[in-house]
Amino acid sequence: MRRTLIYTGIILAFFVTGILIANFLVMPLLVGRGEEVIVPNVCDLTLDDAIEQLKGARLEGVVVERRFDQIIKEGSVIIQEPLPEARVKKGRIINLTVSLGPETIKVPYLMGISYEQSVSIIRRLGLVIAKVDSAFSDSVELGKVIGTSPEAETGVKKGDGVILILSKGIIKKMPNIVGVQLSQAQLILEKMGLVMGKIEEVQGSGKKGTIIVQNPEPGRIVNSGDTVTVMVIK
Repeated sequence: MRRTLIYTGIILAFFVTGILIANFLVMPLLVGRGEEVIVPNVCDLTLDDAIEQLKGARLEGVVVERRFDQIIKEGSVIIQEPLPEARVKKGRIINLTVSLGPETIKVPYLMGISYEQSVSIIRRLGLVIAKVDSAFSDSVELGKVIGTSPEAETGVKKGDGVILILSKGIIKKMPNIVGVQLSQAQLILEKMGLVMGKIEEVQGSGKKGTIIVQNPEPGRIVNSGDTVTVMVIK
């Protein structure tokens, strides 16, 4: 009788052990393998399309980051984690990084700044000097920046070109010196940085030394160092 009980106990112990092994080791392995799915490639897809495709694969897409990207268009997936073709459990969360598109940079305000300083600022912003133009200015001195193209505060992409427009100097217009005495006219021209050139004396009515003809004519744009010729009464 005692031997029968011992055998029965041994049999029961093996039976229970077998159930435990099957329940905690074998079944999870079998079930786990059945729940694995392959992660699809959703990079470059729009966020909506990516999430829809992941749902179809019994996975869940979640946006964990949005950042600027020079290549991937705004609203599309840049990176996914886990990577495509990975084997994961059904229902796994797939982390998605979504593009904000190319980073927009505002063209800086550079009026009145030297060429060297402007170049340094533009390069630090990740932009390039596309061209350098020049023009006369009403207020900005020679060699300083008058403006840019595109204009200041315009949004551009990193790597875009900016045209710098430098001052040729403050606009100078030839004054009217007809009727002015030669000595006084010379002072006026000197203050403007102009040079009195040929002085031709002619017969005429009026006070001696009075200017009756000038070249350039009044109102013409002149530059520092330009020569002015006149005719005066003998």
